[in-house]
Amino acid sequence: MIKRIIKTSVLFLLVFVSTGICCAYELSDAKTLLDKAKTASLKEEKYDYINQAREIYFENYMLNQTDIDSLIGLSKTYQMIGDRKEAKLYVLKAYNIRPYDAYLQREMADFYYSFQEYSTAIEYYKLALASGLLRDFDTNLKTAKCYEKLGDLENAELYYKICNHLNSHSQVVLNKLNEYESSHHKDNTDELENAKYKYLFKDKPLSESEQNDKDAEKIIEQLN
Repeated sequence: MIKRIIKTSVLFLLVFVSTGICCAYELSDAKTLLDKAKTASLKEEKYDYINQAREIYFENYMLNQTDIDSLIGLSKTYQMIGDRKEAKLYVLKAYNIRPYDAYLQREMADFYYSFQEYSTAIEYYKLALASGLLRDFDTNLKTAKCYEKLGDLENAELYYKICNHLNSHSQVVLNKLNEYESSHHKDNTDELENAKYKYLFKDKPLSESEQNDKDAEKIIEQLN
């Protein structure tokens, strides 16, 4: 009797482990399919990859409806086809399981970002930063981009500077900071031109109207 119980337990454990490996393998397949969809050149090919990934995520979701990876995966597939309602449904289910999880807070932010709702996205990105992702480069970068999209260039520059502190080799960030640095300097072309003429010719040539005014002044002085 004891041997039978042990044998049954071992069999159950093997089935459980093999199922877990299968699910993990399939989920990694789904992620690969989504990566392919992002780089697909043909629209039909892109949607084919997305649909294949969604089938895998949905199968795993039906096996375990509290599986975070499956829920987030489903949300991302719907985000990629622009279905806001379904995308929000699944990301909210994941978020409500662990609302204090910084990574799920960032997933909520990514959802809003994907639908160009930048103000709400910022709220969740900041929540994620405060919950443990303060030094996360990608979260700070997305926050910077949100501010930039909203036209708040002062805060955008601040977050780009934080990103530069976290990763000084990011060319994207360096380019952005160079853009902001250039915008801080006013166009001083006229001042440079005046300085050039003063150095080369002692004075910048007068325009016709300016020369007429100067001639008039001389005549008035002579009359006086």
